[in-house]
Amino acid sequence: MKGTGISPSVVCQQSFAENFTDAINVEWNETDGSYEAIFYRYNLEHIALFSLEGMLMEYRKKLPAEYLPEPIKNLALARGEIMNAVMNNKGNLLEYELIVRDKGLTRYLLLISDEGELKEERVL
Repeated sequence: MKGTGISPSVVCQQSFAENFTDAINVEWNETDGSYEAIFYRYNLEHIALFSLEGMLMEYRKKLPAEYLPEPIKNLALARGEIMNAVMNNKGNLLEYELIVRDKGLTRYLLLISDEGELKEERVL
């Protein structure tokens, strides 16, 4: 695997291959007792975090606004223009992290559950 010269354990590489087929441009980092893989899959940037034992702990996927579920997109658009959207999957719990900009050009961070519930909103 290409990347930063970090070589994760074989079990971690196997777990990565099982979870993310068709991944390209993989870069690995080692952080505080885990491995982080940054890569592209289906033209979308992903970041996955694995335990040293190879367990997939969480992953993030950068999404274009048109890929967002309608309830998430509509909630964000009601607050302004969507500047950035990331889907987080931690322990099979989905959450969306969005940056929106209102008409006054103020940016907000929105955390929205996969059911469309606004969990947090703060000015950036």
